[in-house]
Amino acid sequence: MFIRNLLPIFLLMVNGTVFAQSVQGNKETYMSDPIEPVNRLVWDFNYYVLDDYIYRPVTESYVDWVPKAGREAINNAVQNLEEPSTIVNNLLQLEFQHATDAFFRFAFNSTFGVFGLFDVAKYGGVERRRESFSNVLGNWSVPQGPYLMVPVTGPSSARILVGSIVDNLYFPTTYFTWWQTATIWAFDGLDARSSVLGQEALIEQSLDSYTFVKEAYIQSRINGLHKDSNEFFKLKQQSDQQQVQDQADLSDFLDEID
Repeated sequence: MFIRNLLPIFLLMVNGTVFAQSVQGNKETYMSDPIEPVNRLVWDFNYYVLDDYIYRPVTESYVDWVPKAGREAINNAVQNLEEPSTIVNNLLQLEFQHATDAFFRFAFNSTFGVFGLFDVAKYGGVERRRESFSNVLGNWSVPQGPYLMVPVTGPSSARILVGSIVDNLYFPTTYFTWWQTATIWAFDGLDARSSVLGQEALIEQSLDSYTFVKEAYIQSRINGLHKDSNEFFKLKQQSDQQQVQDQADLSDFLDEID
């Protein structure tokens, strides 16, 4: 989903780790932009049309009407469906321990966790560790290829796009009907968008939103945030904690002035 791809960008900006420069010469992270005019048009459509008129208002309603516990359960179920592809992708890289962990998580959460609604495997010490086919290609020294702004789904690269297509060919995704797949994508996007509500100004205040997002996306690849999807949420939690601390410090400062 569009906002799922933007999530690491928001989190990097919140934590001040974005650098406005492309990394050249590193085939793992370097992305050329040969179709920038087209990419810019798609970016404008994704962010200024889809997000303004669909993603943001729908997400705000979702957050207002669905309790946090319910949203977490739905997100757990959606991410549980990614475990089979993680198993296969780990095996392709000969990461047998990680593949075993993913198998345990899928089997345990799908049964005792009520179809993945509850992440009970986490309490057994087995944390979620997402592995995509894009990472498999990277492990095989396949370069990222050109930067792409994909309609609806957002920032990507040729390798990441191919990896996403392959990931959707694994069990159980291939057994879903189109509307079931669309529902899963919708809830995945709602969870990601809800994580960054209120952070839109970080993009809107940039001199060139397209370039800023592109460089931030490349930086997220450099930092390895896509290697493990848990890093998204760990970084978000750190960001939230830092914002709370900053607000407390500001309140103390204002009290001292008074």
